[in-house]
Amino acid sequence: MTFVGTAAFPKLAYRLRWPTRLGPRGVVAYIAFNTLFLVLLRQFGLPLLKRMAEERARAEEQLRQRLGREPTERELIEHLGYACER
Repeated sequence: MTFVGTAAFPKLAYRLRWPTRLGPRGVVAYIAFNTLFLVLLRQFGLPLLKRMAEERARAEEQLRQRLGREPTERELIEHLGYACER
């Protein structure tokens, strides 16, 4: 599949292989940046997403208790206080 993609889109394949043209220092910087990014994602991004999911589940449960039925997306958004413009 890689061979077919490279043959069909050679310029794109060249651009996607940019880390191979960085040289030794560039490769180290590239690896350090990606490692730092993944560490920060694990430290801050995943807990934030988990907290948001728990908040949504609590809000759904509160609305379910108050309304006596499954809340709609609009009701859930209004309860959570998110701005929603369409």
